[in-house]
Amino acid sequence: MTIRTARDGRVLTVLIDAPPHNYLTRPLIEALQAVARQVERDPGIGAVVIGSAVPGRYITHWDIADLSATAESAPRLPPAGARLLLGAVRALTAAGAGPLLARSKLAGVHGIARWHDLVLRIMRSPAVWIAAIDGPCGGGGLEMSVFFDQRIASARASFVVPELTIGLTTTLGAQRLTHLVGPARALRMLLDGEPYTAAEALDLGLIDRVCPGDATAEAQRLAERYARRPRVQVGRQKRLINRAYQATARATLTGEGVSQIAGVPSPATRSALRRWLEMRRPDGESVFLTDRRPWADGTAIDLNPPPPER
Repeated sequence: MTIRTARDGRVLTVLIDAPPHNYLTRPLIEALQAVARQVERDPGIGAVVIGSAVPGRYITHWDIADLSATAESAPRLPPAGARLLLGAVRALTAAGAGPLLARSKLAGVHGIARWHDLVLRIMRSPAVWIAAIDGPCGGGGLEMSVFFDQRIASARASFVVPELTIGLTTTLGAQRLTHLVGPARALRMLLDGEPYTAAEALDLGLIDRVCPGDATAEAQRLAERYARRPRVQVGRQKRLINRAYQATARATLTGEGVSQIAGVPSPATRSALRRWLEMRRPDGESVFLTDRRPWADGTAIDLNPPPPER
């Protein structure tokens, strides 16, 4: 099981249920895709709360073991080739070839395309989407959450974007993160690779409020109120507010996808992902939670090895 859902009036609550670590995976993306389509079809849903069924967790980050396996098998492509490949996979997915792609060597690229489609659906949804963050929110979990309309965090939540520390770029969150916190702060967060507390995230503008108790309960209370707003008008208002960057959202996502497809198979990134897995505890806990200092300091592995001698 990857999610649990519960309906209360016009509020749909979705709890991520991927214990013990709540890593982001392709099956979870597909489960959330199904939720987004359900919300689009059902005029009785006015708000969606995304929280966690695992105590003290939200979405820790993408499953690094899955990412490493993808990196080991992915072809090395220049950015132009990666752009063509992503466009082709999007077209094939739209034509109904998604299940076949998901079982092929292009599963990683297909996953990026599906993830992009999901956040665009959230961004354009007529319902209000609220993240209830009650634990570590990092990497892909943070990147996805910046597309939500509101982010509510408990005092024990933490936020980190560690992509650069393992030789990656963002897959989809750069534009929205920049709009929320500004370009200098967004770059600093990525360069630092350090966790931010809920209070610090609130000060940055990354989240909308910090609650002293249960983030999911607080988000549900807010969702109940927001769900009373006229759904059609909410959708229109979101489009008006997003118009400043919505026209370029897909293009920006394409750029991030191309960077990821071209960068993941690089030798430095492959080595970094292998090193991360070597440092992981037997229980599978995230290294960014148990032994983050070498990664934040850039000493876990040399991501700028000297070029080979000619």
